[in-house]
Amino acid sequence: MESFWDKLLSGSEAILEPLHVPLFTAGGSQIDTFDILEFCLVFLIAYWLGKLGEESIRKFGSRHNSVRPESLSMFARFIHWGILAVGILMGLSMIGLPITHLAILVSALSVGIGFGLQTIVNNSVAGLILISERAVSLGDIIATPSGQVGRVTMITIRATRIVTPTGQAIIIPNASLINGSFTNYTMDRRGVRKIYPFSIPYGIDFRKVKEIIEKAAVSVPFCIKPDALHEVECGITGFGNFGINVELVVWVDPIELMEPYRLEAAFLNAINDACVANGIVMPGPSYGVTVSPTPTPVAFNAQVSGTSSPVPSNLPTNLVPSADPSESAKAIGQVPPAQAAAIIGVPQSMTENPSPKKEKEE
Repeated sequence: MESFWDKLLSGSEAILEPLHVPLFTAGGSQIDTFDILEFCLVFLIAYWLGKLGEESIRKFGSRHNSVRPESLSMFARFIHWGILAVGILMGLSMIGLPITHLAILVSALSVGIGFGLQTIVNNSVAGLILISERAVSLGDIIATPSGQVGRVTMITIRATRIVTPTGQAIIIPNASLINGSFTNYTMDRRGVRKIYPFSIPYGIDFRKVKEIIEKAAVSVPFCIKPDALHEVECGITGFGNFGINVELVVWVDPIELMEPYRLEAAFLNAINDACVANGIVMPGPSYGVTVSPTPTPVAFNAQVSGTSSPVPSNLPTNLVPSADPSESAKAIGQVPPAQAAAIIGVPQSMTENPSPKKEKEE
């Protein structure tokens, strides 16, 4: 007597029979459409199980703060990939494809990794090194090899993402962090030391200035309160042309580096307010402007026929003295006798009043 399950199986085979359409042969096995659907179903189940395992590990890590978030995220991602790889192998075996035939595919992939994917593999290994050595963690303030400062917001297998104070998201390959030197401001628990230079005039009591400025710096909210590791100091660094060079040294939390403009403005305002309140005038260069009358131009002499006389102010422009005497003579002939006489040095009275002897003869 045929059981219920046998009837169910035989009925399902009759329903699924149209799906058995041969497609191709792989490794001596006939692959049809039903095998493809079966492989896709196993792949989707494996993908869902991998995502479920990844989310479960992340939730476990959120309840236990002793585990580093980036390490937990990396481990969860490996679990996801591992479950997915197992599902793919199971799907291939279920459709009748021998696993041993995958050796050819693995060899081809290894060649591709050796030539085209070596950069990705390099960055992936560098990411594992960064996480295992705890050189970088989420939330750290770092300075990249190019000098850009930002907060670490994501660490993946291939790259690390930081956000700069200006809001720019920068993706840094992990290999560049391993091969080059970078600064991690968060690793030092003391914080970051900042220096702000200014000047004070000569002849002032520096001990009073030191007390005033240090008290003003401590009142700034960004300043770490003074202790054995965080000293607020104000000291002389040199003597300049206009005053005494002084520097204020303070300690701040690394997270404040994400607001560099506000940080610098707070301490500079504190220094300025303290100096103004105590009558301390910061020295600087002074500039004076002297206004003097314009000097009278010196007259030049015109050389004509061996004589020298000052050039009249009403001399036409076409009578500028020339190096060629003939040209000067031509120019003189074009003006009234009075002006020509002034040029050649003849007294003006001789041109205005003719001699009586000449009148008699006429």
